[in-house]
Amino acid sequence: MSWFGQACIFLCLGASLFGMAAACLRRLQIARGVVYLNFFLMTFANLGMIYALVTNDFSVSYVAQVGAKETPRIFAAVSLWSSLEGSILFWGWVLSVYSALCAYCYRGRFSEWMPWVLFTLLAIAAFFFLVLAFPANPFHLVSPAPENGPGPNPLLQNHWLMALHPPMLYLGYVGMSVPFAFAVASVVAGRLEQSWVAITRKWFLIAWMFLSTAIVLGAWWSYAVLGWGGYWAWDPVENASFMPWLTGTAFLHSIMVEERRGMLKIWNLGLIIITFLLTILGTFLTRSGVLDSVHSFTESEIGHYFLAAIVVALAVSAALLIWKADRLKSGGKLDSIWSRESAFLFNNLLFVCFCFVVLLGTLYPLIVEAVRGVKITVGEPFFNQMTTPLALLILLLMAVGVLLPWGKGDSKLLLKKTAVPLLLLPPVLAWAYHSGIQKPLVLAAVGAACFSFSIMKIEMVRVFLREKRLFSLNPRRYGGFVVHTGILLIVLGVAISKNYQEERQVTLKPGETFEMGSYQIKLGRLFGNPKPQRFEVIAFTALFKNGKPLKFLEPKLNFYPMNREPIGSPAVYSSWKEDFYLTLMAFEHKDFQATLRVMRTPAVSWIWTGGGIIILGVLIAIGMKKEETVA
Repeated sequence: MSWFGQACIFLCLGASLFGMAAACLRRLQIARGVVYLNFFLMTFANLGMIYALVTNDFSVSYVAQVGAKETPRIFAAVSLWSSLEGSILFWGWVLSVYSALCAYCYRGRFSEWMPWVLFTLLAIAAFFFLVLAFPANPFHLVSPAPENGPGPNPLLQNHWLMALHPPMLYLGYVGMSVPFAFAVASVVAGRLEQSWVAITRKWFLIAWMFLSTAIVLGAWWSYAVLGWGGYWAWDPVENASFMPWLTGTAFLHSIMVEERRGMLKIWNLGLIIITFLLTILGTFLTRSGVLDSVHSFTESEIGHYFLAAIVVALAVSAALLIWKADRLKSGGKLDSIWSRESAFLFNNLLFVCFCFVVLLGTLYPLIVEAVRGVKITVGEPFFNQMTTPLALLILLLMAVGVLLPWGKGDSKLLLKKTAVPLLLLPPVLAWAYHSGIQKPLVLAAVGAACFSFSIMKIEMVRVFLREKRLFSLNPRRYGGFVVHTGILLIVLGVAISKNYQEERQVTLKPGETFEMGSYQIKLGRLFGNPKPQRFEVIAFTALFKNGKPLKFLEPKLNFYPMNREPIGSPAVYSSWKEDFYLTLMAFEHKDFQATLRVMRTPAVSWIWTGGGIIILGVLIAIGMKKEETVA
């Protein structure tokens, strides 16, 4: 298996270089064949690694690093992406899938662009195959092979989300490569009309959907696994996935301006380049070990490779934009500040500022350490203070942008359309204040979200009454409304849950009861439960609400042979209104006492629901074909 895997990787590296040369010479059939070959070779390599992990082939270096006989087979299989070498191998496979799909979908079409599209995709692939072949080779032969291994990181083998979150993240990251390749091809080929935007819109939407799903699943994993009761802490690796989402969201809005008004051409090219580079930066931050993070499971020497790749890609992209600068001038112009394109432009500026703040807070500790040799941290207060005003402004623009027309607008017409939502705002805020939401910034978030939501729903009704049909002739409009609804729900969930979480710590003996608000918990018993890969200590508790039984909760501490400290698994009772969160902090053998952290957090489930609504909105936008009509 070791020799088989290495042969696949080196063949992919050589084939990619050969395919790049063929693409430069416009030998499109050869380049396309190389893309297909890479897909098959990477599929075989990944299946081979999964087989080695499942069968505990410790002669393979990656298996010796993350495998263990005691690990359940499902976690053994998904440990493919639990550490550096395996995750890069999986990344290479995902890239080969996207490249093969792109080559197949556009066979016989776009002959001027496709050589450069395939050249770019093969160049990206060649970089990852180079990393796989040398500094991050997962197929090195280990001789003599050890009898057993340490197993994957304990945090990655005690929840099913481990099987979903990393693949979704890679599908989002790698999916940005196809729009980036078309952008590069359009500049090199000198075809700078809007076609590349139209071609890549669905590719970008799909990648953006996967990235959005990954961010929500990552927050859910943090909430359900780490036991601290939160889901987002502005951790550097969390930020690494959030930054390309921000610039990608800006890109999705600005391409509409280019399609309708022929504006922002160079801006859109810059946004797609920055988004792609941020995905590479995110991989560098996650997998190079330069950052201290609960999500960063690897320390390695690949940082120099990724930094070189970022510098080269940035330099080449900038050179291309400078080369074609005279042809990138936009034909349209802003006719009025009260226009939709003006709203989208301000929207873009806010998203880019948001991304810059996150980037600054993430990289500043690295810069200080490199310059002064001092380790510092940029904590949650900085990010909250800097990003909250930007988020509120984005929410308001989300509402206003829907009402503004393309071209010349009218402030009086805008005020007329916002009359009903503005009338609805005072009773909504009064109800929120009466419900206990009394912090000014949270009330502002609730007001902005409800204002935006009411405007979108009124606009949907207007479109329905005008067109006399359930779905508009432009499905992107409805998809956008649904996506915005999901984002508003997430914003409300974050604003309320972050500011109104209630926490206590209590020590109970069997039979004792603790009360928090309308909830009561009763400790039943404390017992041990041996598993093949760990030993569990479980606190069996009963949860009541106003004296009525709700659910049995079993928070636990997991003891792994290779870890000195136990790892907790919280138990959660979730409802639409709030979550009741229970973590076993410590226990005492003698009296069978359990020390529990008890939390009550409102509106957490709104975040997960909002993520599902976003997926639905994207599927509506890309799944429905716009009908052709004759004016």
